[in-house]
Amino acid sequence: AAGVGENRAKSGRGIKRLKKFLKYGVVALALLVLCGAVYQGVRSSADRTAYPAPGKMVSVDGLDLHLDCRGSGRPLVLLESGLTTGSTSWALVLDEIASFTRVCAYDRPGIDWSEPLGEAAGPVAIAQRLHRLIEVAELEGPWILVGMSAGGVYVREYFAAYPEGVVGMVLVDSSHEEQGRRLPVQDGDPLELATPLAICSYLQPLGLIRALGVVDETLEMAWEVELPPASEGAIKANANQSHSCSALYWEMVSFHEALAEPRTPRSLGDLPLIVLSQGSEPRAAEEFGVSLAEARAQRAAWDELQEELAALSSRGERRVARESGHLIQVEQPEIVVEAIRDMVMAQRQGY
Repeated sequence: AAGVGENRAKSGRGIKRLKKFLKYGVVALALLVLCGAVYQGVRSSADRTAYPAPGKMVSVDGLDLHLDCRGSGRPLVLLESGLTTGSTSWALVLDEIASFTRVCAYDRPGIDWSEPLGEAAGPVAIAQRLHRLIEVAELEGPWILVGMSAGGVYVREYFAAYPEGVVGMVLVDSSHEEQGRRLPVQDGDPLELATPLAICSYLQPLGLIRALGVVDETLEMAWEVELPPASEGAIKANANQSHSCSALYWEMVSFHEALAEPRTPRSLGDLPLIVLSQGSEPRAAEEFGVSLAEARAQRAAWDELQEELAALSSRGERRVARESGHLIQVEQPEIVVEAIRDMVMAQRQGY
């Protein structure tokens, strides 16, 4: 009986120690979370001070969007960036375009300096929000729309809904509404690709993502080329904000949902159109399981889609950037500037 009592006493002490350990463990974890959140908040605030928005903030239906307008003259060039990128992606061309006409780049919700939305927003919603931004900011037309990658889908959606005042369009290696079923090499399950971003969206406000340098490393890989030195700091600072992973997640999910049911791109009628396409030699990406043969097949299919985009207008033409991959405005910015200048000058001369 004495032995049983002793065992019970030891068991009781063990349970008390376990409870004490768990109690202090929870407290320690809460302190770590608090410290991480404070660290993230302080560093994020410092980044905003070090890299302030170059443009102005415009309230569109209660949502603050960043709008960066430069130069003077008409027509006004409106830049729509690619998926998960914002106005900083145009850093190498903005001032060049501003030297001959007025140009405006903006950030979709949660990207770069714009306030996050926290929900899905497909092409229709993006076009509607851009239209409201133009109204609120009083951006007088006529306008030339420039869309890069997914931005090409967005500006075509805008033109379908609000054609009045749009006098030209430039597509920079634009996405195609049917690419999901026609490209031989896909990027995998979009939701699977978005999973790391979903996890990041929970960890980023706690400072863990910043402390580990995850975003900086991912950006350098995702851009495929060196980040533009003039905007590298701002790009990384913006991507390390507490809401950034969440915003990128919603961007990616929204776009892939929009392409889940492929549809033929709408005709642009006789709208002046220039389609810029990547033209560098295809390369294998063994780290992603893409062979040279697959890369070449991918390019052949992409070229076909690009030709179809150029044919959307009776006044469309296609130009190939022979030394560029997907990011033409970074790898060969002069090609983008030249196309926009040609469009602007032709408009001024009445074609």
